[in-house]
Amino acid sequence: MNFDIKLSVQEILENQNFRDAKVIAGKSGLYQTVKWVHVMEITQIEKLLNGNELILSTGVGWKGNKEIFLAFFKQLIDSKAAGLCIELGTYIPSIPEEIIELADHHNFPLIVFYNKVRFVDITQDLHTLLIKKHYQMISDLEDYSHQLNQLLVTSNPQQKILKLLHDHLNMTVLFIPNQGETQIISKKTLKEKEQILQLLKEKKIQRHMNIAHQSIQALNQKFADLIIISESNSITEFESLILDRSATALAQNILRVLYVEERRKTKEMEWIQKWLEGAHSEEQIYRYLSDLESNLEPNGCVVLLVKIDQLEKKNLEITHLKILFRSIFQSNGFFLLSTIRKNQIIFILLNKRKNEDWKIRIETGINHIQKELAEDQNFAQIKCSIGKFIDKLSDVKKSYHTAQEALIIQEKMSKECSSYFYEDLYIFRLVSIANEQGALEDFISDYLGPVLMYDQQNNGKLMETLKAYLKCNGSKQETAKNLYIVRQTLYQRLQKLNELLGEDFMYFYKRQAIEFAITAYDYVSASKSR
Repeated sequence: MNFDIKLSVQEILENQNFRDAKVIAGKSGLYQTVKWVHVMEITQIEKLLNGNELILSTGVGWKGNKEIFLAFFKQLIDSKAAGLCIELGTYIPSIPEEIIELADHHNFPLIVFYNKVRFVDITQDLHTLLIKKHYQMISDLEDYSHQLNQLLVTSNPQQKILKLLHDHLNMTVLFIPNQGETQIISKKTLKEKEQILQLLKEKKIQRHMNIAHQSIQALNQKFADLIIISESNSITEFESLILDRSATALAQNILRVLYVEERRKTKEMEWIQKWLEGAHSEEQIYRYLSDLESNLEPNGCVVLLVKIDQLEKKNLEITHLKILFRSIFQSNGFFLLSTIRKNQIIFILLNKRKNEDWKIRIETGINHIQKELAEDQNFAQIKCSIGKFIDKLSDVKKSYHTAQEALIIQEKMSKECSSYFYEDLYIFRLVSIANEQGALEDFISDYLGPVLMYDQQNNGKLMETLKAYLKCNGSKQETAKNLYIVRQTLYQRLQKLNELLGEDFMYFYKRQAIEFAITAYDYVSASKSR
């Protein structure tokens, strides 16, 4: 690598135009990077500088006025200019002692020309040098990127990329993954490395340590942090770009590993399918899981179903989706296994944490995924359902069937059911079971038949009134308000309901039956409308 890509004040002093120049203050700042050379004769800088400019001036703006000169000099320091070059003579015979002291205090290079110089020659030469440096930086970056690309097609590219970064910059390199051990590449001793890790952990970075950081991201998920530490100079723009290229290469490698891993997991689908059918014993399941991850000791599990229309046409996107689910749910404390049936992806979520908050963690994961997929047209209409949480892994079939049932109820009663979880479907679970047994039609007829027939023959609104009245727990005032009708109209309808259902229809057990019949009626009606 060419370490002279940055242009410092010290290097500029070696230019022929500066052969008669002298640094009279701020010598400790000669390492400052110069990004541009600018002639300035005004005294109000305001927002005219971006930082790291080397300023050339004759002093005509203040003409020996020490107060104006001092104010101008402070503005240069505040604007983070790289230094000031002044031509002594016509306008400035000498530099006030206060200016010299201020320059030394802030390590701000103050350079004087004792003879007249051509600023046009200085700016031309130095800008040409800056442009050459810029092209050199681009060339070196391209060369470095080419080396990264070559490493990506070798075995164990991650370790090789980290070593390349370390050798290129001659800095300490740290790779801190979300899961797994931190890697540190450095010429330091083991004890010194441990000290650096401890300082980072405690966020007690020492003054001499200059740090640059880059997240390793793939599929909008952070998988690791890449850090470089310089203990000599500040980290330059070029070195930051090298870090960025390295982070991108590491992200590409992680993505490739994820896709390879996902293809491998596809081969496991047959075994998982049999597990969902209840074909494996508890011992067989644990033996299989230990082969996948030796320290995996699941604390129960649950099945998550993801239904996607025309799933078979989205093979490439499905791999992306499975990786997204895996990365998000792993960060929420689950180990995932997956398989596909028809238009559904079936995830078995093995719980790696305590049971108390499994539901909250799953909901957090789904909400995160929905945000990630909000603008993806391929997955805009995915539906999720979660079965019953089970403690015994060989009972996963029960969780799978309840997840299927939850999905069916969601699709039929989408307005009434806002939860993904089977356990939150309440009375709809009974309705679904009764429907499978063919008992709903008779039950609805027994408890709502007269009301439904009356509404059909008279274009009435008794069913609507009955729902509202029960929902308001028999409050006539609240019912009338919710239906936007006068009390007299409500009384007439309630009288008719008494005639059709019996005056005891608000009696506890009968009311329960009627409320169940109403839910069943909505369920059946939703099914017929599809």
